[in-house]
Amino acid sequence: MERYPATRRRSGSFEGGFGAILLIDALALLLVVASGPAAYLYLNSSHPSPIIATAAPGAQGSATPGPDASHLAADSSAPGSPLANGSGASARPSPSLVYSDGSWTRTDPLPQARWASASVVLHDGRVMIVGGASGPSSQDAVASATIFDPSTGRWGAATDMLQPRDYPMAVTLTDGSVLVAGGSRDGQPLDTAERYNPGNGSWVAAGRLNLPRSMGALTLLGDGRALVTGGGIEGGPGWGSTASAEIFNPKTGIWSIAAPMAVARARQTATLLVDGEVLVAGGATTYQGETGSVTAAVEIYDPKSDSWREAAPMSKPRYFHGATLLGDGRVLVAGGWYATSNSDPSHATAEIYDPATDKWVATAPMTKARAAYSLVGLPDGRVLAAGGVDPDYKAQASSELFDPITGAWKATGDLAQAVMWSAAEALPDGRVLVAGGGLDASATHATAVCEIYSAPPR
Repeated sequence: MERYPATRRRSGSFEGGFGAILLIDALALLLVVASGPAAYLYLNSSHPSPIIATAAPGAQGSATPGPDASHLAADSSAPGSPLANGSGASARPSPSLVYSDGSWTRTDPLPQARWASASVVLHDGRVMIVGGASGPSSQDAVASATIFDPSTGRWGAATDMLQPRDYPMAVTLTDGSVLVAGGSRDGQPLDTAERYNPGNGSWVAAGRLNLPRSMGALTLLGDGRALVTGGGIEGGPGWGSTASAEIFNPKTGIWSIAAPMAVARARQTATLLVDGEVLVAGGATTYQGETGSVTAAVEIYDPKSDSWREAAPMSKPRYFHGATLLGDGRVLVAGGWYATSNSDPSHATAEIYDPATDKWVATAPMTKARAAYSLVGLPDGRVLAAGGVDPDYKAQASSELFDPITGAWKATGDLAQAVMWSAAEALPDGRVLVAGGGLDASATHATAVCEIYSAPPR
């Protein structure tokens, strides 16, 4: 149920991706037969002097668990804790944006090489990386957590999670704590969840999911609850997805069953819309090598009524694709794979969904086809696509920018190292951090290298 980014087909399948997380795992290295060794590309990492600009108004971007004490996770007593005022907003980052020449600069590496990890931005602007795998299988899942401070460019140690997991789902809750749920370990999806308190650096169990799931999606709702959708629910070389959804209530620490989707899916994208609804697009319904299926179906969840409604489908079925909310409320979807067969390469196509009209409109394709890559919305409204798997199933170092004003993609600086399935987050100052990742299509090797991108001015 994972398709490892590096192990997809041609010489294998992604153990990490879908077909592999659990698949690649003990049982399923069959997905992991990735075809070409990953490409490594080392480029000049000189750092040009930055240009400081002000953000445009309206611009936006995108072990065994212990006793369940999730309701105690928010310790407001710790001095300087972002939870102290109950809002988690005590250390809001500066609105100034850092621009440069569109190049990548290496920064402090992760304490441990990993890929298929989860990342979140904390309320004080730091970035937290949790879990992932140090090798090609979920038998290599790690429990480590680490926090990057943009002001120092350094990673700081954080307490390990209660349980190792790769492909974890994570989100920063409104009180500033971090919720981590599901994922894979030893070839099986997990039903455990845990919660991190930045104020005292502790983890506590956060209830159990009603179904174990890996490679689903976790979305913070406007009312402070968190919605989890889909995911793979079986271990082994093949897997099936679920249409089920459930909601975590931070006040009670309980997961409750929500209305199910119409279509089972994993490795889908879930995007919070401006009106508070959630757009879920694509995903794989099953992974059985050449006979697996990928969907183009799209659904929208209304948290107020706990109901789903069908939305217009994408022009193509996709999984291992990317999606992000644009500044005008539309949703950009790009790349990915159309099928689980080894003959299907990654794609460059892109399309935009308008919630006001319930229509998808094709936009310019990316300059490079890519799947299992990073797609990050920048604070100035542009979108960065970086790394991923190319049509020959090799890791790539290229990156590009999408400008919603022109509807065009433009190549920008290359990463110093070709990677796929990295953790990536936009920093408060507009730069983008890419951390770790797989070095080859079969994820036989992971990296600890981290790089920061500074976009050129518009």
